[in-house]
Amino acid sequence: MEDKEKKAVAATVAAMLSAGGVAVDATFDDPADILQNSKVEPKVEYATIDLDQPDDEIVPDEDEEKQRSRTAAGILRDGILRLPMAVRVLFVLPLWALGNLILAGGGMLMTALAPFWHWILGFVLLFAVIAICFTLAAKAMFPDLPLRKILNRRTFKGILGVSVAAFATDLVLGFTWSEYDHYKTVVMAGLTLVALGSLVLWFSRRENKARRAEAEKLAAAAAAEAAREPEELVYTSLGETFKIRNPKHSE
Repeated sequence: MEDKEKKAVAATVAAMLSAGGVAVDATFDDPADILQNSKVEPKVEYATIDLDQPDDEIVPDEDEEKQRSRTAAGILRDGILRLPMAVRVLFVLPLWALGNLILAGGGMLMTALAPFWHWILGFVLLFAVIAICFTLAAKAMFPDLPLRKILNRRTFKGILGVSVAAFATDLVLGFTWSEYDHYKTVVMAGLTLVALGSLVLWFSRRENKARRAEAEKLAAAAAAEAAREPEELVYTSLGETFKIRNPKHSE
C-alpha cells in the first residue's frame, strides 16, 4: 500500500472514530451510564381508553421517556446498553472520552476566538472577493486557460498574500487613524483594487512569459527539424535528374 493510500485510510479511520466519539458523548452525559447493568425494557405502548370515545380514535399515552427512546439518540443508547459489558468498557467508554475531549476542545476554541470572529469573517470575505475577481479577470485575459491552471498552488499563495497585506493594512489604519471608520469603505475598496490589480499583473506577466518560452521552444524545434533535411530535393525521372529547393529552407 502506497503512502497516499495509507494516509487516506488513516484519515478515514480517524474521522470515523471522531464521529463515533461525538455521537456517544452526545448520547451519554456521564460515563457511568455506559456501564450500568440495567436491562433495556422492551418498548410498550399504553393506551388510555375513554368509554365515550370510539375504538378507532384511541391513541397511545406515551410519556417523555418512551418518546425519547424513539429518537436517534435513544436508539443508539439502547443499542449500546445491549452490548456486553466487556465491549462497552474496551470500546464504547474510550469513544465517549474521545468525543468529550473533542467537544470540550471545540468549545474552548470557540470561546477563545469569540472576540476575533468579526475579524476572521472579514478576512474570509476579503479573500473570497479577491479570489473570485482574480479568477474572472484571468479567464477573460486567457480564455483558453483551464481553471485548474488559473487556481493552482502558486496563485493560491498569491491570493493569500495580497489578502493578508490588504487586511493587515486595514487593521493598522483602524488602530492608528481615529477617523478611519468614516473612510473605511473607500479605503477598503482601494486596497482591494490594488491587491487585485497587482495579482492580475503578476499572473499576466508570468503566463505571457511562459507562452513566449513555449513558442520559442517550438520554433527552435522546427528549425532543428528543418536543418536535418537537405536544402535541395533530387528527383530522377526518365533518365533525367531534377533538383528542387526544399520549401522549408526558403522560409
